[in-house]
Amino acid sequence: MNSAMPPVLSRRQTPHLLGVCILTLAGLVVSHSAAAEAHDPNWGAQLHAEHCAGCHTAPHDAAFYESRQGKKIQSLASLHTMVESCANHFNIAWFEEENEAVTKYLNVNYYKFK
Repeated sequence: MNSAMPPVLSRRQTPHLLGVCILTLAGLVVSHSAAAEAHDPNWGAQLHAEHCAGCHTAPHDAAFYESRQGKKIQSLASLHTMVESCANHFNIAWFEEENEAVTKYLNVNYYKFK
């Protein structure tokens, strides 16, 4: 019986294969970062709807956010910190790009910090 055995790599081939694997992995990381930067402008709204809106049941219209002015969130930086804090508190495994997208969504639509 002839079973299919995987080919055995020689000592000369192993470093080459390792290099190919490293380059492939690096390419995936770079392409993921580029894809995240070129995301859909509604991405922050989608993330917010999926992960945040369920807990924020109070009406969150423009009047709500205007009433919050001068409170805990007083700048774009503090808004970003709050988004990160909420994601961490609820174990939402977001990368920086997701935090930025939600922060941008909230700022453009409600807070309007410069």
